[in-house]
Amino acid sequence: MVSQNVQMMDYMSSMPRGIAIPRERAKEEASSGSLIHHVVLGIIMILLPFMVATILHGFNVQAEYNMQQVRAEVMSLEKENSVLKLEVSRLDAPVRIQKIAETKLGMRLPSRNVYGGVEGSRRGTQVSKASLSSSPKTVR
Repeated sequence: MVSQNVQMMDYMSSMPRGIAIPRERAKEEASSGSLIHHVVLGIIMILLPFMVATILHGFNVQAEYNMQQVRAEVMSLEKENSVLKLEVSRLDAPVRIQKIAETKLGMRLPSRNVYGGVEGSRRGTQVSKASLSSSPKTVR
């Protein structure tokens, strides 16, 4: 038997190359397909970093554009805020408020300031009509 196996091995090697055994043909096809797959995989591995860098660069450019728009909006809002602060300070001016009170509301500043009450009421005594008719005292 051992001699038969040796003869069979010689028989396989003596077969012409055009006639292939199915296993060998599958191996040859797999190896040629494998070579193509390896080449394609190698090209992808080489190009992948460049594609990723291009995509990330696009994201970066978009983010910078958005940031520039936000900065412009902030500057616009700061300018508007300063204009509004100026308007508030103009509207809060005491001279303006006094002028509106005098013209539109008919209010007037008192000619003299009156502080305190009648002197007799402090001591607990009755106040007479004569003392009420007297002019109030002013404090300067």
